[in-house]
Amino acid sequence: MFNIFRRKEIKQKAKADTLADKLEMAKQQLISDLEKNGMEFLITKMASNDEYSELILERRKIDLSYKSEDSVSWYAYKQSDKLHSDEDKTELLSLLANEKFYNYKKYIYCCLASICSNTNDKELFNFLIDKVQEEDEESIKISILSRLQDIKKDVGYNIEPIKTLVKDGTAGETRAAIRALSNTNDPDVENIFLNEFKISDRHMKGTICGPLSTVGTFKSIPILKEAHKKTRDGGLRMLIENTINKIENR
Repeated sequence: MFNIFRRKEIKQKAKADTLADKLEMAKQQLISDLEKNGMEFLITKMASNDEYSELILERRKIDLSYKSEDSVSWYAYKQSDKLHSDEDKTELLSLLANEKFYNYKKYIYCCLASICSNTNDKELFNFLIDKVQEEDEESIKISILSRLQDIKKDVGYNIEPIKTLVKDGTAGETRAAIRALSNTNDPDVENIFLNEFKISDRHMKGTICGPLSTVGTFKSIPILKEAHKKTRDGGLRMLIENTINKIENR
């Protein structure tokens, strides 16, 4: 009886190994296609709800797992993070002007925001901020803002509409705008963060900590220390400590 179960176990493992090899080949083919086939192909895959292989369903029967990496869109978004070339920028702007791709605007903006972040393109930044003001759909605004936080925003970067969204946007827009105001040299941004920090719940305080660590001065430290003393949330305490350390060492 033991030998029967043992043979069954070996057979199942061999099947799983073969399946894993086939899935890896399918995944690598998708990654290669995303790298080579241009922006139109990329944005359609970002919008896809499909798994990258029909064999995913077979794997789930074996390991009972559901992973974000199973989806085509997960790899498409990872590829979009890497975009930086003028050629890709030109193609994306052309797609944005094409009525055929109207329903893909969110993904086009997302890709343009990645290029902007990877190249510190001031002109593209200001173009995207204009679009944040023009677009009504929350998800579009967030898809742009969420990729602008690492840009070093000095003179000439139009951050005024982002500052307005912190105060007047939806909850999702406010969070995205706070993150997008990271790495600015506008003294007003620190005041905006501190005012929000004082009136926010612990979750929003945690959101503010990271961006505040990039712009905060010693003026922020007493407010952070007071919040640290009052909160019982261990995670928030760690975020506040990290923020204070970064401000003091910057």
